Amino acid sequence: MIARRAILLGATGAVGSALVRELLAAPGWIEVTILIRRPTDRFDALVGRDKLVVHVTPMDRVETVAAGTGRGATIAFSTLGVGQPRKVSREELWNVDVGLTAMFAQGCRSAGVIHFSLLGAVGADPRSRSYYLKIKGKAEKAVAVQHFKRASFFRPSLLVTPEIRYGLQDRITQAVFPQISRFLPARWHEVRVEDLARAMRLNAERPPVAPLEVLEYPEIEALLRPTRGGAGGS
Repeated sequence: MIARRAILLGATGAVGSALVRELLAAPGWIEVTILIRRPTDRFDALVGRDKLVVHVTPMDRVETVAAGTGRGATIAFSTLGVGQPRKVSREELWNVDVGLTAMFAQGCRSAGVIHFSLLGAVGADPRSRSYYLKIKGKAEKAVAVQHFKRASFFRPSLLVTPEIRYGLQDRITQAVFPQISRFLPARWHEVRVEDLARAMRLNAERPPVAPLEVLEYPEIEALLRPTRGGAGGS
């Protein structure tokens, strides 16, 4: 069994938290390092907690801390993002999604990480008319310019979370969108955060398909299909 180490930015978000749980519970992952802004006890009771290394990191030191703590990591995951992008300024959205992603990628590249896995969004394109999708495309570009040996860009559509996080609008969206998405192209189908986290782990465990991989719903589902009805993993 291959011994794997991960470094993760965005661990306290919905996908990040699910990914931490997934990695800690999976055999073969011997260390999971997370960079978070403030102390939290949300991971204390998790299976595999002894494999978790927590660094409380001011966001302006992400690159420096990643460059130091990322040494020995086989993969970096960034699940960073603004939960409600319409409620923040364009500058703040840029600073989080592009600025911090770029700093983290630079630090991980300096640390010798060879595989970078980034959570983005379906439709991400630095030339998009949508500012949100433009930002997601710019974040991908910030990773691509680091020339990791392997980069994986996950582009899900709607993320279905176990809890309603953002009030009535979120509740309506999560109830209605799955009824609509069946009539849309497959890339727009919703995905549960637990399934996305598992797909990110499974992708990290398999040989690369290409130096730069783009994974939308069909590719995510293809990763998960062999594990349906079982725990999966390697």
